[in-house]
Amino acid sequence: MAQIKTPRAAYVFSLIGSIIILISAIVEFIFTSVFSLIPFIGLLGIPFVVLSIIGLIVGVLSVALSIRLGSTVSEGEAHVIGALLLILAIVSFFTAILGGFIVGFLLLLVGSILSLTWRP
Repeated sequence: MAQIKTPRAAYVFSLIGSIIILISAIVEFIFTSVFSLIPFIGLLGIPFVVLSIIGLIVGVLSVALSIRLGSTVSEGEAHVIGALLLILAIVSFFTAILGGFIVGFLLLLVGSILSLTWRP
């Protein structure tokens, strides 16, 4: 029986990092939503809510791309997904509480680099 080659290490690292980034974006969204209701803060909390929404979008996209990376067998597709995950990792560093408490950012960064260098 032939064994199908997929980028397993890149898949595992990027999926764990994406989940951490998504969890930190959810936590950030909850806190910024609650703190924006405080009368003293007023409209000053809106930019933080927008950043947390962008962090949620980045987290969901990175989880979806990481899951797609686990089922790919094409070298070109793995490289494209790796490049997209690299861009999302850099964006998450600025939006989702320093990229998922820095651990999620680093794991997604390592997973995307492994995906970019993967050969079947």
